[in-house]
Amino acid sequence: MAVDNHSSWLRGLRRSALIASTLALALAGVSAPAEAETEPAPDVSLGSLYSVVDQIGARSMWERGITGKGINVALIDTGVANVRPLRGKKKVIALVDLSAEAGVEQATYLDTYGHGTHMAGIIAGRTPGKKPALAGENPGWFMGVAPHARLISVKVGDNSGAVDVSQVIAGVDWVVEHADELDIRVLNLSFGSDSLHSYLTDPMTYAVERAWKAGIVVVVAAGNDGLGQARLGVPANDPYMISVGGLEAVGGGQFAIPDWATNGNIVRNPDIGAPGASIESLRAPGSRADLEHPEARVDRIRFRGSGSSQAAAVTSGAVALLLQEQPWLTPDQVKAKLVRSADAGAVPVGTEMFRGAGLLRVDLASSASTLLSTQLHPPALGTGTLQGSRGSLTMDVLGVPLQGEVTVLGDEWVGASWNGARWTTGEWDGARWTGADWMGARWTDAAWTGARWTGARWTGVEWAGARWTGAEWNEASWTGARWTGARWTGARWTGSSWSSAGWS
Repeated sequence: MAVDNHSSWLRGLRRSALIASTLALALAGVSAPAEAETEPAPDVSLGSLYSVVDQIGARSMWERGITGKGINVALIDTGVANVRPLRGKKKVIALVDLSAEAGVEQATYLDTYGHGTHMAGIIAGRTPGKKPALAGENPGWFMGVAPHARLISVKVGDNSGAVDVSQVIAGVDWVVEHADELDIRVLNLSFGSDSLHSYLTDPMTYAVERAWKAGIVVVVAAGNDGLGQARLGVPANDPYMISVGGLEAVGGGQFAIPDWATNGNIVRNPDIGAPGASIESLRAPGSRADLEHPEARVDRIRFRGSGSSQAAAVTSGAVALLLQEQPWLTPDQVKAKLVRSADAGAVPVGTEMFRGAGLLRVDLASSASTLLSTQLHPPALGTGTLQGSRGSLTMDVLGVPLQGEVTVLGDEWVGASWNGARWTTGEWDGARWTGADWMGARWTDAAWTGARWTGARWTGVEWAGARWTGAEWNEASWTGARWTGARWTGARWTGSSWSSAGWS
């Protein structure tokens, strides 16, 4: 399909043509029953966040007053839900919606899939009013790794998780453009594609390197393609980033390699490993994951999931702790500290291609050296094609594959004409990112009104009429306890499984 025809077709989508499944899921999330205010029962299972913070040494930092306070973490994902541990003006301080649901009033900003809420809880969720220093005596409280850190939610995935690589690149671009204004120090990204490009030419790796060079510590999930893959996805293959592999706690301070873990190829392995199996984080009531997998519910607020997504979120929280304690650290220095302090003895010998230097230990990273920490890898050039960056993951809209050098908005991709500020595609530049609807009180320090966020939604193309056939699962099956594959035709989020059953 020609670019002009594709653009006209996309721009002609009508709000009244919203598909029933999207609206039904959005309304389900909006109309979910109100949460009770009583605390859930204590939980000290190996996958509980209560245990995770001990496994990585975060609790000792809380006891010293290091809780992530003053550090803002951007989360490019599927949005966040209106759940108690994410409420308050000092928790989620900004919201952006670049997803297919940006024009759907009932779904704008909200996590209709469930993945983003799970990540947000791991990074910085907190039972309101509770003090992290006292959490060790109160295992019923909900506390993420950096409970006083603040979040910026950049929603790019819809109710099935579907997203095009151009949306993710635009999300990274948005974070960089607003990093100074919102004081963004960390970026968590759980997306990965099986790009045809090397990191040197891929547009996605160019975008994340731009964030890194802007002083933002970028944490990416290594992937869940299973043992023997021998290739990290994009952008985890970029050697500048902090790539995190998922580990499975087995007790006694020891960890195993889950069967869904993606391994590197010696040239590029995950940098470190972090807890990622059967992690109990926040549930997004009424989301697709919640409705389709009630067996993954732990209690009324918690939901169990596995994957390198969860491991990356644990690491992003740890980075927030380090940056509160030592705010002068550069991204290269943060990475050096994490790698040099990782516990190789906690994971079996010979598993470096899966867990890198070893298990994340943020308490040890606090005192690790930063000498000779400047990375000198060849920089990414971003000259590759958008279609090549998609790899095998193609999104269908109204039955037509989104292919070629066309963004999700239908505009011609001219990414190779990088101007040092943003990709020079018409819909991504200028006022689109900095217009009045997105600035100031309209979305910064946004508050919940009823069941949805106040503030403006993205003023781009109306997506409400799109049929996202690309969002259907491909090479993945839900098997009650967990799902395998972790990829679908339109996007690949690295949350390997939703599960309430046992260890994988």
